[in-house]
Amino acid sequence: MLARDPAKASAELGAAFEVVAGDLTKADTLPPALRNVDHIIFTAGAPSGRYAPESLVKATDYEGVIDTLAAAQSAGLGDRFVYLNTVGIKTPSLAAFLINLLKRNTFVWRRRVEDKIRSSGLDYTIIRVGFLLDRPGGEHAVNVSQGALPLAPGNRITRADVAEAFVEAMQHPSASRATFEIVWGEGPQRNSWSALLEKIQPDRRPPA
Repeated sequence: MLARDPAKASAELGAAFEVVAGDLTKADTLPPALRNVDHIIFTAGAPSGRYAPESLVKATDYEGVIDTLAAAQSAGLGDRFVYLNTVGIKTPSLAAFLINLLKRNTFVWRRRVEDKIRSSGLDYTIIRVGFLLDRPGGEHAVNVSQGALPLAPGNRITRADVAEAFVEAMQHPSASRATFEIVWGEGPQRNSWSALLEKIQPDRRPPA
C-alpha cells in the first residue's frame, strides 16, 4: 500500500499489510514504490466529504493517475492496473453536479483520465461503482453492466462488494482492457463473480 506517512498507515492497518512511502502529487516518489509490483489497484482521489479546489483535484484525480501509469510502464508492470471510478461520469445528474461543486470538477478529470489509462499500453480494468455503503458484502445481488448509469441514490453498493470485485477483476480474462459498472441488483441472490464478469466486452481501442 502506498502512503505519504507509512508509519501512521502501518499502525492503522496492522502487520498484514506492507506499506511503502509515496505521494501521488510527487511523481519522483512513485517509481521506487512500484518496483517488483505485479498488480496495481488504484483507488486514491481528492478527499471526499469536504471542499477540494480544482488544483488538488487535478493533481490527484488526473495527474496522480498519469504519473502512476508512467511509473508502472517504467517498472515493466507485468499484470493489471485496476482503477476505481464512479458511475455517472458520462451521465448528468444532480448528485454529480453537487459533487463537482464540492470537489471541483472531479468528474471532468476522472472522465479524461480513463482515456489515458486506455491508451497507456498497460493491461487494465476500469470499474465504476455506485454510492458506497459501509455494510457487509454479499447481502445483495450485484449488477455488472457496460452502460452509463447516473450517480443516483438507487445506484449503490457496499465497499466490501467492491473489494471483492477488484480482487476478481485482477485475474479474470474478460476484465482485461475493459470498463464496467457495478451496483446492487434486486434481491439477495448473488451469482459468482466469474459468472458476472465473463460477459464483459473489451473496450474499443483508442484512436492512434
